[in-house]
Amino acid sequence: MRIAVFAWDFPYPPRGGGRADVWRRIEGLLQLGHEVMLVNQVDPAGPRVPGVDDLSAVDARVQARFSFAIRRGRWRSLRRLVRVLRVPWRVATRVPDRDEYPALLEAVARFDPDLLWLDGPWFGEVVRRIRRERDVPIAYRSHNLEHTYLRRQAAAAARLRNRLAWRLAALGLRRYQLALMQESAAVFDISQDDLRYWRRHGVEHVGWLPPLPELALTPPSDERVSCDVVFVGGLRTPNNQQGVRWLVREVRPLVLRERPGTTFGVVGSYPDPGLAAELDPVPEVVTFYDVPDVTPYQFGARVLANPVAVGSGVQLKVIDMLMTEAPIVSRSQGLAGLPASCAAQVRVADTAEEFAAAIVAALDDPAVDPVSRDGVRALFGVGALGEALERVRIATDRPS
Repeated sequence: MRIAVFAWDFPYPPRGGGRADVWRRIEGLLQLGHEVMLVNQVDPAGPRVPGVDDLSAVDARVQARFSFAIRRGRWRSLRRLVRVLRVPWRVATRVPDRDEYPALLEAVARFDPDLLWLDGPWFGEVVRRIRRERDVPIAYRSHNLEHTYLRRQAAAAARLRNRLAWRLAALGLRRYQLALMQESAAVFDISQDDLRYWRRHGVEHVGWLPPLPELALTPPSDERVSCDVVFVGGLRTPNNQQGVRWLVREVRPLVLRERPGTTFGVVGSYPDPGLAAELDPVPEVVTFYDVPDVTPYQFGARVLANPVAVGSGVQLKVIDMLMTEAPIVSRSQGLAGLPASCAAQVRVADTAEEFAAAIVAALDDPAVDPVSRDGVRALFGVGALGEALERVRIATDRPS
């Protein structure tokens, strides 16, 4: 198939769960023999502006790409506020200007897609227009209960301005997601819990499509960076920042009381400056920011820790942890949306005392049953993506 993927951000380098999920799925589509066009938006004022090498790396893999910038200005903001009467704020910001739409439509026409793959609701208006003009079906990928996720991020945000921005982004979003799902030929949810939520709200054609761990696509690096306890995750979102602070402030002293000298590694992308400044002088904490490959740190860890208690959908970091041989300690949110079989691979602890005790126990006895872990890993492979596309083919009666 020729598949046009609409992603809210430029997904390369694949740092952070959301970007990694999009890029790994593109890699999976390519491995399955499909052709891919990427459509995305870039914030030129943000920390994630792709460089020349990033653009070249993506262009070497996909068959076509159309990237356009978020434009700012008083009149654009006013037009987007008017659009908010009809669509959610983040959807309104991803509608191209009138002078950009023809170029986007022409690029899509040249690619001539068989399927429009919509990652989240953010490009909903663009995809709706293309579907109307070209009669191409939509496959909708749900990453979260986005309206719930944004409200939880608002609650976790440290600054008032950020709390208000997250709450504004959530307005009208649940209704909009439901409408997009009903218009799509197939819906694929990252989370088994969220899948059940949407079915209760009338979305019958939704199925589970787990994210792809990096090691489902490529072997791990032979390099190892040794550390006792390691967290890996994006450091830009409030929930991850909150989790890391809890690990360092509340859990670390309890672990050190039992095992002096235990080291804590924080491996993360796009670190918040305030968090980075806070971690820098802390004894036994070592930081690794924006590394090109996290597998040396994951496979060098004696214990992998997930202290994040706020979220929605599935935490990709936990699936990546399952690809290693290390014991895993996580708060219960880390297992949300995953099959019950994953729980046996994780030591779950939600209070600081329980979390510290679980880390100490894992350091004392790090043994992991390789057979049961291999069984869980089998759930997260490229084959699941192929099965999802077969469901789309059956739903639309289009040849693969």
